[in-house]
Amino acid sequence: MPKFEFNISAKGLSLLNALFLVEAADLVGGNLHQIQKQVQDNLGLPKYKFFDTKGSKDTQAFLSANDEIVVLSFRGTTSTRDWWTNLKIKLAPSIVGRVHQGFNEALDDIWEDVRKTLLDFRDRKQSIWVTGHSLGGALATVAADRLAEESLEVRGLYTFGQPRVGDKIFVLNFDNKMKQRSFRFVHDEDVVPKVPSFLQGYHHIGEECYFDRNGKLHTVNIRRHKFVSQCISIARRSSKELNRLRAQNPGGLRDHSLRYYKRYIRENLIKQKGGPQTFSEYINT
Repeated sequence: MPKFEFNISAKGLSLLNALFLVEAADLVGGNLHQIQKQVQDNLGLPKYKFFDTKGSKDTQAFLSANDEIVVLSFRGTTSTRDWWTNLKIKLAPSIVGRVHQGFNEALDDIWEDVRKTLLDFRDRKQSIWVTGHSLGGALATVAADRLAEESLEVRGLYTFGQPRVGDKIFVLNFDNKMKQRSFRFVHDEDVVPKVPSFLQGYHHIGEECYFDRNGKLHTVNIRRHKFVSQCISIARRSSKELNRLRAQNPGGLRDHSLRYYKRYIRENLIKQKGGPQTFSEYINT
């Protein structure tokens, strides 16, 4: 029996599905020889294909499916090639609006194979779910947009610590197509969601789901909660660790780690459902 449950009929934000999909986002960056078994054992998805291009983009993803769902998961930033993709910040024309040139080109490298495999796997009209962390979240967003343009409805897009992807026109059209089915998780000071800059013409897609410095999830009044949480984080870091942190990365890189996203989704899900005795299977995952 799979370790992670999934609610196929969920409408709106589902932390149960978020936990499932953050695990999928984590697995895609793991040991290539073990991913398929973990996807099958942990997520209960027997159909599986891995996509890997070792060209200039080094894009990796996997598709997996059972009789109810198809999951497309993109790997996050792990190599110097990935950072080169991130740094190509020019906005390039797309079907609707403009998108990040590097993200668009990175997806191009595997897109035809992904699209063909998805259609093959989706032999029972299963619902489509897309996920990714960091760069993977950006690629997941562009992929969801392309699928929507082909009338392949994405039931849910869940991303974790993703950067901005497109301009205002792209975002308005994307959000209209997704209609409150895209959820963008952000952890406290995570620096990646702050780039590329708003001043460079970039905007964020979807509904923001914000974890404050204590891991509490906020989906309303996010600006206020974010301001308070980040002020506290900065103040504590400045007073206690200033000298050490001058020579190290700021909290924004620490908070980008996927392990925090996994931990806080799990903790908020347990709290939502009434305690660890109900969701004990999640505590040691």
